[in-house]
Amino acid sequence: MDFEPQHRVPAFQDAAASICRLLILPDDPQNFTSTTAIAVLPNAVIASTVHAQCTTERSRALAAEEPDNILIHAPMVAGFQISQRGGTDQECGMGSVYIDPNEVPGIAHFNDPSTHVFYVSIPRSALIGVGAGLDAALRTTQRNSPYWQLLLGYAKTLHGCQAELSAEAARTCTGHLHDLARMALADGQLIEETGPERGVRAAWLHRLKSDIEAQLTAPDLSLDRISARQGISARYARALFAGEQTTFRDYVKRRRLSLAHDMLSDPRQHHRSISDIAMATGFGDLSWFNACYRQQYGMTPSATRAGSLGADGQ
Repeated sequence: MDFEPQHRVPAFQDAAASICRLLILPDDPQNFTSTTAIAVLPNAVIASTVHAQCTTERSRALAAEEPDNILIHAPMVAGFQISQRGGTDQECGMGSVYIDPNEVPGIAHFNDPSTHVFYVSIPRSALIGVGAGLDAALRTTQRNSPYWQLLLGYAKTLHGCQAELSAEAARTCTGHLHDLARMALADGQLIEETGPERGVRAAWLHRLKSDIEAQLTAPDLSLDRISARQGISARYARALFAGEQTTFRDYVKRRRLSLAHDMLSDPRQHHRSISDIAMATGFGDLSWFNACYRQQYGMTPSATRAGSLGADGQ
């Protein structure tokens, strides 16, 4: 819905008060801009907001209407100053996160011409097990440790694909998000306490696989290099792959074979020799590539290419 210029800010303020339980006070009402993308999951809300200079206030009355959630603020561009009842003035800039008990009144100042903040809201009941760590973190700014980075990276992925998830997948992913939040609040102490099907391991495995994809054809790709780059031990990385009934080497081999299969099936790659494709996808030995390919696909690389050529001619 579009509004006349003189009505836009009041309409936005009404929406913010209704949805976010916040009063928005723009520094320049005439030129104020704000965009927010929200993903609503079972027992979690993820939002990405970009707005101009303003002050946001959660009054006592608005705070009383808030659920008992913990809101994690993570500045992506610029930052803000915030003060909540029972806490001290906090400066939260890039490279840090702020832990906000939603039911507490407070005020925040956004002084940059354009501030981008990423938010994750989780019910306090989902954070049982953190213990005193949660209470100590409330109303404070935390360093964006690897554990917070892990949580935020996973949350950003969910934010982008939430609309495509089934209800069951959304519930599973929310459980992962809760686990990651618990681990971040405990500064990593829960990393080995989480079961093999839960979020901490799933998120670490996601990061390892993403790194592998980025380096898939590199000749020096190794478990030691990947795990060191992610800041975990090679032993833990091996355990993560073992939890999926595979090994690092077999996973990389399957991904390289998949890439080679796509190239052999692509008419635009028909000018390249099979040996060239084998080397380009990370296989240093043609005989080994041929043997692995036949085991994976039940045919030789040349048969795959011949099949795609035949399909093109029909």
